[in-house]
Amino acid sequence: MPLGTDRLNVEAALETLSPTGLLANSLKGFEPRREQREMMRNVLDAYNGDQVVLIEAGTGTGKSLAYLIPALLWAQETGERTVISTNTITLQEQLLAKDIPFLNKSLKMNVKAVLVKGMHNYFCMRKFDESQQELMLLSPSEQEEMQKIEAWKDSTKDGSRSSLSFSPSAATWEKVCAENDTCNRNNCHYFNSCHFFKARREANDAQILVVNHHLLFADIVLRAENDNFKEQAVLPSYTRIVLDEAHNIEDIATDYFAYRLSQMDLMRLTARLSTEKRGQAQGKLSLLKDKIVNHYRKEFSNDVLSILSRLNLDIPGYRRDLLQQSHETFNAFFEFTHLSQSSPSDDQSLGESKLRLLPYHHTHPDWDSKLVPSSKSLSGSIMRYAQSLHALTNDLKQLKDPILDEQIKSVCFEINALADRLAGTCAVIESFLTPSIPSDRVRWIELQQFKTMVNTVLTDANLDISKILVEKLFSKFSTVILCSATLTTNKQFHYIRNRLGLTAEQFSHRNVCEYIYDSPFDFEKQALLVIPTDMPSPTDSSFIKEAVEKIWQILQSCRGNAFVLFTSYGMLKTCFEKLEGRLKEHRFHALKQGDDDRQVLLHKFRTTNYSVLFGTDSFWEGVDVAGEALRCVIIVKLPFKVPSDPLIQARSEAILARGGDPFMDYSLPQAIVKFKQGFGRLIRNRKDRGCIVCLDNRLISKRYGKLFLSSLPKCQQLFASSHDMQEQIKDFYRKTHFLTK
Repeated sequence: MPLGTDRLNVEAALETLSPTGLLANSLKGFEPRREQREMMRNVLDAYNGDQVVLIEAGTGTGKSLAYLIPALLWAQETGERTVISTNTITLQEQLLAKDIPFLNKSLKMNVKAVLVKGMHNYFCMRKFDESQQELMLLSPSEQEEMQKIEAWKDSTKDGSRSSLSFSPSAATWEKVCAENDTCNRNNCHYFNSCHFFKARREANDAQILVVNHHLLFADIVLRAENDNFKEQAVLPSYTRIVLDEAHNIEDIATDYFAYRLSQMDLMRLTARLSTEKRGQAQGKLSLLKDKIVNHYRKEFSNDVLSILSRLNLDIPGYRRDLLQQSHETFNAFFEFTHLSQSSPSDDQSLGESKLRLLPYHHTHPDWDSKLVPSSKSLSGSIMRYAQSLHALTNDLKQLKDPILDEQIKSVCFEINALADRLAGTCAVIESFLTPSIPSDRVRWIELQQFKTMVNTVLTDANLDISKILVEKLFSKFSTVILCSATLTTNKQFHYIRNRLGLTAEQFSHRNVCEYIYDSPFDFEKQALLVIPTDMPSPTDSSFIKEAVEKIWQILQSCRGNAFVLFTSYGMLKTCFEKLEGRLKEHRFHALKQGDDDRQVLLHKFRTTNYSVLFGTDSFWEGVDVAGEALRCVIIVKLPFKVPSDPLIQARSEAILARGGDPFMDYSLPQAIVKFKQGFGRLIRNRKDRGCIVCLDNRLISKRYGKLFLSSLPKCQQLFASSHDMQEQIKDFYRKTHFLTK
């Protein structure tokens, strides 16, 4: 592709999408789409003009090809690398396995693209070898998983967790996965054959890097810390970024930059060093002791005996003290949370409860008398344990035994790394105790109910992530393209621009371009939006009972193949339990989020007729079920975030303090974007058809309901009583059956 002044020739590039272009010659049935062509023009201009661009492109626009072609052309002509970041693995796999190979072939190019994953996704041969020494101490299920991993490890090409034929438990995978701080890199015996470093070498040779949003932020943070935007960091250097599924950016960045510590995390970290199962010692310290004993074969010097004594007595004592203090401290936070809450959790059935810390909590008598001293004792216990581990590995070096050093090198490296990780938790504890909470941060205590325990989590998060995004992302890269099917509310970008800092006040030195392209699908023919007029308000005590009956009526009308989307797991569970018997009796196949892995549930749903899947947050987006496998989406309530959630509450207060309207500026647009995502599950191609039913009458009883409706693609709308609704849904399916042929 010829360049102008070192820039892409826009018209020549657009010719690839013409009826006689390269794509039409390569793809049977290729249909030129005006929306795709115009979006591609915007992306080409963004590359040529070093722009930041916001693009909302409805389902079916072909947005992937619209940004991939410019990225590939730019790489071929300039040698500059582009990072394409997505939120879901589904889209990443589509780009790598389907779209990019197709474009390379069609456009007669050879631009290398790779999927870059975080280190934790890769199998570590050294850790696997060490885990085999403790195999007999594992539970039967863990042993079975390890055997499957052993059978897989010699045949896998990339060593990636996703290439396993099953999903190992978190505990099993942790025993065999690569980690940044426990990896001794070129000092490792397996370095030259390491799957992770092989993948990184592949990335260095590639011009297109496909990543997820978390990995992108990990790279950007490291670059910002070292003021390095030109050399290798987590990723090889790059100058252009495409953020697909960009509506998730604020949430993911907030999560990434938050400080978090939980009782369960601390227990898991400690267990990796030392634990007991069925009366047998397990962990890295046990492995180290065995290596020392086997090396000296009972011919112990006084120095070695001293080290073994510490391994047998002193260090286990520090560990017991840490675990006991951890239990006492997190129990104190647990009790403080219950004591301070004036109302029960908004989602008791899920077993979650959150307490936002406010200045008055620090004046509570228990804060200074119980929480502070207990937390400081925990911090002290952690540091004593970590220091004892560092001292142990240092003293082993002083033995000056080269053969032993070689045998214990990797395990000592890992012990030191885990000790450093433990010591790092002290900073989180101490920060959390500081009584003066900065105005730009929010802290909360969260209680998560599991089968055998309540996990107490301490979180300290940014209130406003926009400044970080402006300074570390938008200002540092030549081109940043943000696209999604759901970036606007009421056809405006105001909400997303304010949340990400892309405003005249925060980002004045560069122009931000924005474009909207509607879906080319015929929603007026393919989709019917239904709102029952006889539903009680979602706040009414009878709402769940009425919702159950409406869901049943709708499922009978559409004959299953439906998603039922909830905003809370508690309501999902209640409705599922009330409907499960009826569904089975009438031969519907009922699936509930939480009963199996998400991908397993989706596979069952796609391959089993008359299925009904009850889902919450993760099923509202990133799920693609085309055809008659999904012909109805039931949205039980409008997806407003819980107003008492600490982060939502604090952000709402900040907006109010600036003179804004928290509901109109934040809660409402946030809910509209989520609602659009749920709506978007249904129509995925030109042959899809179906009904989207929302049981929340606020769509018609509240003035803001019009904003939800005006943000959707134009489709048939039905406001009717339950009886009329049922008949008209059946009539819609009869009249649109021709679309499925």
